[in-house]
Amino acid sequence: MDRPLRALTYLCAVALSAGAWAQSAGTGFRLWGPLGGTDTYLVDDTGTIVHTWPSQFLPGASCYLQPDGLLLRSTKVGSQLGPLGDGGGLQRVELDGTVVWDYRYSRLSAISHHDVALMPNGNVLMIAWEARGRADAIGNGRDPAITPDLIFWPDHIIEVQQTGPTTGRIVWQWHVFDHLIQDFDPARANYGVVADNPQLIDINHPYEIPDSGDFNHMNSIDYDPVHDWIVVSAREQDEFWIIDHSTSTLEAAGHTGGRHGKGGDLIYRWGNPEAYGRGTPADRQLFAQHGPVFIPEGYPGAGNILVFSNQSPGGSHVLEVALPLDANGDFIEPPAGVPYGPAAPVWSYTNPFLNSANISNAVRLPNGNTLICSGAQGWMFEISPSQQLVWQFVTNLQNAFHVHYYDHHLWVDERSISVTLGGSAQFDLKAGSRFAGRPFLLLGSLTGTGPGIDIGGPRLLPLEYDGYLVFTVSTPNQFPLAYTSPTLDASGNASVSFSLPPGLASFLIGLRIHHAAVVFGAGGAGVELVSNPVTIELKL
Repeated sequence: MDRPLRALTYLCAVALSAGAWAQSAGTGFRLWGPLGGTDTYLVDDTGTIVHTWPSQFLPGASCYLQPDGLLLRSTKVGSQLGPLGDGGGLQRVELDGTVVWDYRYSRLSAISHHDVALMPNGNVLMIAWEARGRADAIGNGRDPAITPDLIFWPDHIIEVQQTGPTTGRIVWQWHVFDHLIQDFDPARANYGVVADNPQLIDINHPYEIPDSGDFNHMNSIDYDPVHDWIVVSAREQDEFWIIDHSTSTLEAAGHTGGRHGKGGDLIYRWGNPEAYGRGTPADRQLFAQHGPVFIPEGYPGAGNILVFSNQSPGGSHVLEVALPLDANGDFIEPPAGVPYGPAAPVWSYTNPFLNSANISNAVRLPNGNTLICSGAQGWMFEISPSQQLVWQFVTNLQNAFHVHYYDHHLWVDERSISVTLGGSAQFDLKAGSRFAGRPFLLLGSLTGTGPGIDIGGPRLLPLEYDGYLVFTVSTPNQFPLAYTSPTLDASGNASVSFSLPPGLASFLIGLRIHHAAVVFGAGGAGVELVSNPVTIELKL
């Protein structure tokens, strides 16, 4: 190992133990946006707001941080269509507030609402209502006695691929109305035995008049890239549903095809067996729930579902549900008349103060902690695996739809530079306020970001060892990098510019230059933070 890298490794020798990390708050950021305001906030582990994205729109209602640092934010664009909770818009936003995608899904017959999910390929899944006339609903088996409104609003899902600054192409879709059953009228469509068809959705459950025709009120969506599954929260049915995304759009409209052979029918459901004729109210385990999400690979509980049950008896509860899978990763089908398992969650959390009648969510952190948003209370908090409170933040009574956790600290404002014209990019490092005044280094690699280098910090340095890495270690603040300061400011922030002259050799076209930052402890002892990598590509 060369001397500069040995020196860096030596400086990184002191790090927090794994046990200490597991019993403290995650050092990343929490992202949220108040439903009554237009801004989106990034909050650090001290409760300090470290960054704000302004907007002209109220949220519609979710916000996420993409791996590349762009903010993905649904927006309320002012439409009066659909029931309460409509959105109609979706944006991608740079760190400086520049909107790089402003998409609309708002028309007379359909409007997006509540939540979206980012997919690994950059496409976005969106929940939306679609307008169905009263006669259409009744023709599909809906009881007229509980269908007084002229418009019936069941849900559907679209997958959108960005095609331009304001445009997108729908590349896949799924509709509730393609997967119905009813036992009300044998002369109408979708007639059958509800209990014998748990893969279908009873158009008459719950047996009540829906508010403004809002049949399902899907309020959350998430995507599992491991199995190619989608999970949605059907609030009015008090269930979450899992759908096979491996189908084509044509297969998703039918009952065959896809990896599971069921087309767009439900491949799993949980929370309320009464919704499919296999239980009573006493068997219900979800109550007006929000936010079911898959726990990601590599996290404690990976593959399980976390869900916030808002109106459980005695107050709100957070539940972790282990999906009943066989050795091949397929769902275990219950016997006839028996509800889907499991009979109980594998983990749950509540406390006497947790009580949010609507909105809210919970997510698992890499260190095993669970971050919880009690949205109607404006209360976000984090608990350890032993359910100790390790962090909390109160939003001054502003309702928060969801909160999400990101271990993301480094942004770049340009993702490509011309070898012909030259140019510059600015890196923004946001470490968090507790790192104020700490020394840092911005390091680089020309050969890649993985598998990374163990430098003794809380995670691997996401760069590969090469000459450029040695250069950035041994000669910081030298061309092509220029630091504004060798230490973080009072907010834990720093900026570094990267510049290249014009007229570079054409063989450099396509070269990808990777950077990541490390933040040292007080006095430069030990690495306490390792950032995500960011990449600049050289183009013509």
